[in-house]
Amino acid sequence: MSAEFMLRPAPSEVVRRDWRLPLVAAGVWAAALAGLYGGAVSGLLTMAGCMALAALGFKHDHGFGAAVATVAFGAVLGAGVTAAHVAVRDHAGLAALTASEAHGEAELVVHTVPKQSTRRPETVTATARLRSFSADAGTVEGNWQVLLVASGGEWLEVDAGQRVTVPAVLREAEPGRLTAAVVGARGPPELVGAPTLPHRFAAQVRDRLAAAVEAVPQPEAGLIPALAVGDTSMMDPELAADFRSTGLVHLVVVSGYHLSLIVGAVLAVAVACRAGPRGRVAAGAVAAAAIVVVAGPQPSVLRAAVMAGMTLLALAAGRPRAAMPALATAVLLVVLADPDMAAQPGFALSVAACVGLLLLAFRWATPLEHRDWPQPVALAVTIPVATQVAVTPLLVGLGSGVSLVSVPVNLLAALVAAPVVVLSVGAAAAAAVWVPAGEVAAQLAALPARWLIWLARTGAEVPGALLPVPGGVRWGIGSAVVLAGVVGLLHVRRLRRAVLAVIAAAGLGLVPACLFTGGAPSGWVVTMCDVGQGDALVLPAGDAAVVVDAGPDPALIDACLEALGVERVALLVLSHFHIDHTAGIGGVMEGREVAAILAPPPGEARYGFALVEERAGAVPLLDAVPGAVFEFGSTRLEVLGPPAEPLRGTRSDPNNNSVALRAEVAGTSVLLSGDVELEGQRALLDRAAALDVDVLKVPHHGSSFQVREFLEASDPAVALVGVGAGNEYGHPDPGPLGILEDRGALVFRTDEDGRITVSRNEGRIEVRTED
Repeated sequence: MSAEFMLRPAPSEVVRRDWRLPLVAAGVWAAALAGLYGGAVSGLLTMAGCMALAALGFKHDHGFGAAVATVAFGAVLGAGVTAAHVAVRDHAGLAALTASEAHGEAELVVHTVPKQSTRRPETVTATARLRSFSADAGTVEGNWQVLLVASGGEWLEVDAGQRVTVPAVLREAEPGRLTAAVVGARGPPELVGAPTLPHRFAAQVRDRLAAAVEAVPQPEAGLIPALAVGDTSMMDPELAADFRSTGLVHLVVVSGYHLSLIVGAVLAVAVACRAGPRGRVAAGAVAAAAIVVVAGPQPSVLRAAVMAGMTLLALAAGRPRAAMPALATAVLLVVLADPDMAAQPGFALSVAACVGLLLLAFRWATPLEHRDWPQPVALAVTIPVATQVAVTPLLVGLGSGVSLVSVPVNLLAALVAAPVVVLSVGAAAAAAVWVPAGEVAAQLAALPARWLIWLARTGAEVPGALLPVPGGVRWGIGSAVVLAGVVGLLHVRRLRRAVLAVIAAAGLGLVPACLFTGGAPSGWVVTMCDVGQGDALVLPAGDAAVVVDAGPDPALIDACLEALGVERVALLVLSHFHIDHTAGIGGVMEGREVAAILAPPPGEARYGFALVEERAGAVPLLDAVPGAVFEFGSTRLEVLGPPAEPLRGTRSDPNNNSVALRAEVAGTSVLLSGDVELEGQRALLDRAAALDVDVLKVPHHGSSFQVREFLEASDPAVALVGVGAGNEYGHPDPGPLGILEDRGALVFRTDEDGRITVSRNEGRIEVRTED
């Protein structure tokens, strides 16, 4: 959710809203989104069809026909520009190299600062421009947008704007974007030249701010750079998850809220210095440009920057402020400049929040003002409500869940949001000039930051704080229709009180629902939690539970355990220490008693091991020894792997040395295989009798690294796949799933089915999904 405060126009400045620009922007966006999934030819055909539609519609100078023509005109622009970009993306020579996964040397210009993946910190990702690629089949040259995937700390030292060469492999990118390929680096980068001056300036500001916040204790030290310039690299992962689940994430993503505060402060200083209109506009433009350069080309930053530019131009021209045309112009220019923005969730959420602010928040504040509420207080109430309403359909469509505590948390956060952002940005500005001055500003910013940290952590601990709702386009559209109906009824004066009463009653009804509902079904055997691209499974253990892996996100595993009513964990099994299995450990341990942790040797996955060591505290860490048996009530666990002598030299030693367990739950057998790949599965085949089970947790998220004999030996009735929607690894591979289905297994996957619970009642296995 976003909260972008904007000055309300005086009554004399209110003019009849002109919807032509928003309709053109809608047409541009829709055509760009459609064009990204097609080729250049389909884009040109779309453009031709929309030109004919626009010509027919413009015969009507008002009404529905004129509106259709206006949208079609925008679609002509969007389709034409997107077709040109798609033609570059689909270059035949590059497509041939990606299809064959060619190895060679890539020359790249890094576009964004390389960052550790939140799900796999050993992996570094960045967007880049591929200038050339040399392979045995030949050399291609161009300027393609690519996703860079690498490993190694050397990449974290590379700044945006830096040209590099590196041995790499080209792979096909996901459809629906302008990304032409995925460049997998096969070594450290070789730097060529130096970044441009703006990129060097941005790197210096970030480095000096990082030095300044060392004077502040954690977690405040990690939060201040995020509040100032959107740099979350130093932010505690659990705190970042709490910010997401409580709807405070907009504060650590540079957006229109940041630009309005900073540009507004600069304009106030310019007015105090008696600067003229041109001087004020120049000062505001410099401030906005500096934020864009330092924060980088994030979707919300670009949208807000164009809006700020339009507002400054209106100020220079002495025209009344027109926020909706400014937003429409921002969408229009940003999407035409980079059609890839049309497919970016961050851009859509940013625009939706702004639309909610402009169309709903100010209107809803008016009745409160008529009841003598001060305007700032009225807006503090209506802005988070309006923006939450606007972004909810997108959150549902994206499967991100809806925060039930977002509105009250944001109301309380408004007490310090503006001062803490201004102080954080001030710390960055001061540190850029003199680090000791930045340290003082950072210490001042840390005071209100503590309030935000307390709010995020407290809100995240509320039972049912994150409501896991069904995801997908249909559910997103359905929620939009429902919310539009509710908003429409609220604008009918005679029905307003009745609708508000129903909403209040529903809200009060959620309290006992969150506190007292949930729990495992009768005959519960195992639950696979929906934690995105990762694994987390739960089995009964008498009056407690066994948790196998914690997934990548503390909030998601915590929500799953809450839904199952788990208050005590008899054994936490970590199959291996990759981050998609361990980063959620805080969500398992926070507020719950964990008796012991079972895990293999850490091997190369040192980051995950360090994270577990930090969170485990005094909880015993047990070694996984083949043949060891654990019994909890009607649940029996036998350790099958890793081998007593760990496997070495495989494609991924941590994966192949995963803890593999055979569980017996009240007569139902479950094979929990971690991420074992070819070598690990062949090692388990030596114990084929133990592999024949009723339920199989498919190894390594259903990747292509499967041994057919292993899958056939397990011969499950039900196969479970823990996988995130649209993941960058292409999981699951259809081949292994086809083998299981051919043998009669029912395959369930969390990206399509959500949380999956297997139970046995009256001798029959039952599967329940909750998406």
